[in-house]
Amino acid sequence: MHGSGIAPSRRTALVTGGTGGIGRAVAVELARRGDRVLIVGRDPGRGDAVLAALEDAGPGGGHALVRADLALLRETARAADEVTGLTDRLDAVVLCAGVLAAVAEWTDENLERGLALNYLSRYLMVRRLLPQLIAAPSGRVVLVANAGKYRDTLDLDDPHLRRGRNRGLHVSGRTQFANDLFAVELAERVRDSRIEVTCVFPGLVATDVFRNARGLPRSVRAPAVAAQRLIAAAPATSARTPAFLAHDPAATGVSGAFYGPRRRRRRVPGRVSRPDRRAALWSVSEDLVRPWLPDARPAGVAAGPPPPADRQPAAAETRNA
Repeated sequence: MHGSGIAPSRRTALVTGGTGGIGRAVAVELARRGDRVLIVGRDPGRGDAVLAALEDAGPGGGHALVRADLALLRETARAADEVTGLTDRLDAVVLCAGVLAAVAEWTDENLERGLALNYLSRYLMVRRLLPQLIAAPSGRVVLVANAGKYRDTLDLDDPHLRRGRNRGLHVSGRTQFANDLFAVELAERVRDSRIEVTCVFPGLVATDVFRNARGLPRSVRAPAVAAQRLIAAAPATSARTPAFLAHDPAATGVSGAFYGPRRRRRRVPGRVSRPDRRAALWSVSEDLVRPWLPDARPAGVAAGPPPPADRQPAAAETRNA
């Protein structure tokens, strides 16, 4: 954990995946707006470089790096604990950490790596940091994902792809759909608090996401990288909408909303709004992360409805919704 002095009266924001790509750009933009920014990342060298950029971006300082590999839930839980040691309130949590993969891999915690990094770490991080979000005047949770673009290919009876197809774009696509369900369900569960939850699709961004994607066929990788060179937005441009939702006083009364580039509202698809799928995912997620969950639910957070007896509707029903 690296950082400098603390200014307790300032807004504090947490950005996961803050050492590169759009996460780094979001962190810099929030620092420019005056926030104290805590970033989570694996690489201390890159982290220190981002901390220097944050110090240059705006007044106030007090920024910090929390080192963690968020593909491991034990490290996610430890990172959340380090954050609680750095601040008793969080004005925003912006969840950017993620990976694109077209082949399933499994961690030493027996979890599918993409699901753990792209979704379960986000679920766990938010669950552990809810008291700090509730303590803020208007806590914001911003999920940087795909905001309704993916169909429902999420098999809750085989979340780690041990039995089903474990190659193809659905390996990552289902994790993006999980983020969509989570955003809407979380917004519903915290509706009696001051927390606002939004989900953002940043568009095509000039990062190494396709170049570094595991298992991506060359027939997909090459045109995707070429398209990035031609039309992708700079990370600083794509970071504006997540930063706006995390920081701006105008971004209130929008909990549960989906956004695209340039602050444009996106329709929340019917397949994402379904209470049965949302409740089923929450239940499965809670079971998967239970060893790392805090003991008690904070006041003001609804328990939510029980999951349906058959927690996964038929494939034709879910994929055509």
